[in-house]
Amino acid sequence: MSDDKKEPIDHKRYFNDPEYRKKILKERKEKGESAPGRPSPSYRKAWIWASSIAGVLCLFVAGYVFYLFQGLPSADEFENPETAIASEVRSRDGVTLDKYFTENRKWVRYEDISPHVIDALVATEDHRFYNHWGIDMYATLAIPWHLINGRWQGASTISQQLARNLYKKIGQEFSIARKFREMITAAQLEKRYTKREIAEMYLNTVEYPNSTFGIEAASQTHYGKPAKELNINEAAMMVGSLQAIYAYNPRLFPEKATARRNIVLAQMHKRDFLTDQEYITLTEEPIGLDYHPPFKTGRQSRYFGEYVRQQVQPWLEENGYDLYKDGLVIYTTIDSRLQRHAERAVKTKLDSLQKIYEAEWTSPGGEYMDEFWEKNPLFLRQFLRETDRYKNGFSKYDTKIEKVVFDSLFADTAFVDSVKRARTKLESGFVAIEPSNGKVLAWVGGTDYGNVQYDHVYQSRRQAGSTFKPFVYAVAIDNGYKPYHKFSKFPVTFRDRAGKIWNPKDETVHDGPINVSLREALARSMNNVTVRLLPEIAGAPGTNKLWELDPAARKIKAMASNLGIDMSKTPAYPSIALGTAEVSLLELTSAYTTFANKGVHIEPIAITRIEDREGNILKEFHPDYTKEVISPETAYIITDMLRGVIRGGEDFYGTGVRLRNVYGVRQDVAGKTGTTQNSADNWFVGMMPHIVMGAWVGGADRRIRFPEDTYIGQGARSALPIVGTFINYATADDQAYWKYDAFDPPPGFVMPEDPEKTNNELVKDKDKGRIGW
Repeated sequence: MSDDKKEPIDHKRYFNDPEYRKKILKERKEKGESAPGRPSPSYRKAWIWASSIAGVLCLFVAGYVFYLFQGLPSADEFENPETAIASEVRSRDGVTLDKYFTENRKWVRYEDISPHVIDALVATEDHRFYNHWGIDMYATLAIPWHLINGRWQGASTISQQLARNLYKKIGQEFSIARKFREMITAAQLEKRYTKREIAEMYLNTVEYPNSTFGIEAASQTHYGKPAKELNINEAAMMVGSLQAIYAYNPRLFPEKATARRNIVLAQMHKRDFLTDQEYITLTEEPIGLDYHPPFKTGRQSRYFGEYVRQQVQPWLEENGYDLYKDGLVIYTTIDSRLQRHAERAVKTKLDSLQKIYEAEWTSPGGEYMDEFWEKNPLFLRQFLRETDRYKNGFSKYDTKIEKVVFDSLFADTAFVDSVKRARTKLESGFVAIEPSNGKVLAWVGGTDYGNVQYDHVYQSRRQAGSTFKPFVYAVAIDNGYKPYHKFSKFPVTFRDRAGKIWNPKDETVHDGPINVSLREALARSMNNVTVRLLPEIAGAPGTNKLWELDPAARKIKAMASNLGIDMSKTPAYPSIALGTAEVSLLELTSAYTTFANKGVHIEPIAITRIEDREGNILKEFHPDYTKEVISPETAYIITDMLRGVIRGGEDFYGTGVRLRNVYGVRQDVAGKTGTTQNSADNWFVGMMPHIVMGAWVGGADRRIRFPEDTYIGQGARSALPIVGTFINYATADDQAYWKYDAFDPPPGFVMPEDPEKTNNELVKDKDKGRIGW
């Protein structure tokens, strides 16, 4: 047999005859061939390679699937998806005063969302929403066809978009892995939630223009109404903006936003949500934006919001709540109408006061407040030293010489002028409290929280001035003195152990009689009479020794403390009688509520309860302190004496007469003005049976003061106008909380009458032939 011809193998013999098999194997081995019935070596190698590759592919697929599932939400996250919900501060009448949020969002139920919003969403984003199981297979399989034809056609369903919004771990980048995770998550959401719940979650989680999250916040911001009241036009506007919240921002780009809205309306028409006529009519309408800025730092009620945050934060942390994400609702005692009037009053009056204040310090034809800087030559450099530009100037110019830095600063006249204007800006605080229960009704801590994060209601402590005098007179009344008791209005001198003289004086005491009653002295805020009370209160009548007045100072300090003022850092010096103690406006106003509340002091309360997002009450708040600290009789006498500040008397005017003469307040009102040295602090507290109002005006910086011949640098002309304007606004509002009751004396109480006056009246009556009484 030739080499090129092979003898056929007898397979039956091969498997049954060992000798034959050995022969064949030997021949095959010599020729490098495989045995009959076995794969060749090359085939075996190919099979081994194929098996290895398949194994690797299996491992890769298993690993990739494991990788995909590692990026999916957990079972608990599917059942309880977390979304940051803004917490709110609300007034007692349900108005939102402030918010705390990482995302400005308020969650609303499906039934509280306009059906037009649902229709617009389905028509625009996912018209097969009610028919798929989370993934629109028709749209997904059509993607290659659209790509071949040179156009991109998205296929993400509402459920897939919700998956991205709810679970940040899925991510937003364009990748196959992210898309697979999104699809798996969407299918899981569809398995766990109804279509209504998915639509609700979607509309509550997406971001809308102007940093609003969720349809409710977006509706309130852009249209000033709840989401359930959105009409077709507005719904189309909101849904249309979701494609590009900046490009289609209706506030910034109304033309683009209108065009996008019309596209949504076209989709609604195409999907039979609109008739032909409705579509034509709606596309011709303007977008009708009614923009309400979201809560920002510039709002005046931010001061109150920050106070509330500080009050509740310790409890929230202790109980595991996040104020910025948990959607809590904090109810307060604030009346939204009175709050609005208070904010308006502060802004209106302070704007006019600022202009007058600047004019008082500016010479005719001079530069901005030139007389102030001339009189206080060190102030400007002090203010500049407190700026960041000064602090960074040494490193910027690589110098240790202050003159080099100052030269650079003064070279920038615009910067220096901005510092001058910022540091000479007047500030104000206003608070109103209901005396019968201590509830805070209105709170204005300043004019712009964005510029000055310092609350002049409770953070700022300034000298009380003459508003402290009623506490001195309350001690005197408790010690048996009557409103008609008279003292010399001329100064008195005291000496300390070292011979140093203390003799405070009133500016003008030369008009009228030498002796004046306590009633007149308080109404006219006379320092000399107040000082002459100290020896009487101390139990050392006629003394001229300063140290013998200490018992009186201690009694006055105790009285102020009992009325709710923190006196822990105030030494018991005789000067305390003239208002050297530093107080907050909240403390001072609260102290006056004791007089209006018949001697019972109730610690001010601003927060009533905290609720979770479902309306469950988590915490309730009550006043920490309620106590009768002075008798009802003493409280009424002081109140009646403070009426004289507003009404005056038969032969004198009170310092608060402008409340009646200028602002026309005719109801029963008492009050007290106060002004400290250099007019640095200007106060007024007004009292009515249902409300006590306190106002302060001054510079945010203590170095800011008024000129000596100032017109407005006194409580009667700066702080009182704020209270007067507030009363005018409130009484003109039929919806505002306001009463017209008069102060009632305690049962059986008779106001002490001046015996001298009574005797004079008896004589007059007898002269007229009448019997007298």
